[in-house]
Amino acid sequence: MQVTELLQLTHWIDKNIKAANVAQKYQQLQAILQQNVNTRNNQPQQPFKDQKDDVITTIKDISTGSLTNEQERMLDTLGIERHLGSHGIDKLEDILFKNGLDMATAAAEVATIHQEINSAVSQSDQLKASLTPLVAEEDGEDEDESTDVVMRVHFQNEVAMDNLSDFKKWGSTWWDIGRGIAMAHDYTPEDIRVVGAQKGSIIIELAVIAAIATTTSTIILSALKVADRVLTIRKKAEEIKSLQLNNKKLEDDLEKEAEKEKNQGLKNITQEISVTLNIDGNGDGEKLKVLEKSVKNLINFVENGGEVDFYADDENISEDNQQDIEQLKVNFAEIKKLEQRVLAIEHKNS
Repeated sequence: MQVTELLQLTHWIDKNIKAANVAQKYQQLQAILQQNVNTRNNQPQQPFKDQKDDVITTIKDISTGSLTNEQERMLDTLGIERHLGSHGIDKLEDILFKNGLDMATAAAEVATIHQEINSAVSQSDQLKASLTPLVAEEDGEDEDESTDVVMRVHFQNEVAMDNLSDFKKWGSTWWDIGRGIAMAHDYTPEDIRVVGAQKGSIIIELAVIAAIATTTSTIILSALKVADRVLTIRKKAEEIKSLQLNNKKLEDDLEKEAEKEKNQGLKNITQEISVTLNIDGNGDGEKLKVLEKSVKNLINFVENGGEVDFYADDENISEDNQQDIEQLKVNFAEIKKLEQRVLAIEHKNS
């Protein structure tokens, strides 16, 4: 993770966790639950609906869509993410209602959440204090690179690099992907620079212009939309099978429709990108050919478990790149939503 990327996460925590008083609202709920635990037999229990609703109202609208995958993973490591949004609401409702209300257990579990969030905020404050001077020293060192987007490519799952043959194969694939999208913007593969690598599942960081990153995110988003439609059709086919209607023709027709939707959808992606970038209008057949190969390889990479993440330093974005960066953020937030939806449908289908 980039130093500035980690610092940005601490600012996100300031804005979305500290300013929203998330820890304090959990504490207020815990306090009234504990008060009910301590009441004597002849004393009435105090209602805690208002405190519970206050927590839910606060956490339900906290979205991590603007964070990179690395930032989300760090947020999870800090122990915050699981207490936000729908996950946090489900957890809280399980504590309070799922197995009947055990006031003492509920008070203890809410107290644990409060402590975890407080601890995470404290760690975030320490990180911010440590990193702010470092980032200030680095500012302005390399003006040319400050407007680049870092495109983080994760070689994992079915696209993992376990040996040199894999390295050669996926290196060649990403050369084709980068070449096609770069040429579509009148750049070359040499304009995409390797700026870092990480351990674990192999992660390579590429510095690209904002327009290339935005086009890459558009391809991935479009592919996920196709996958969503295809899986929805296949889900219908599975539902028909489960009903045991013995309608083999209807099942086969739905499977054919799913395959047709996939093939046509993926074909349309190249056409849409070429129209957006006016490649057809320029009559450049070579650009269209390499773009088509790029799109096919990128979709194959993502379908086999590869991951592409994007990071940009908001403080140093030029006005020329601002529109592309804003579109990139919109695409990336939508990508993460669709990834969760597609995974959910795949899980149900399996």
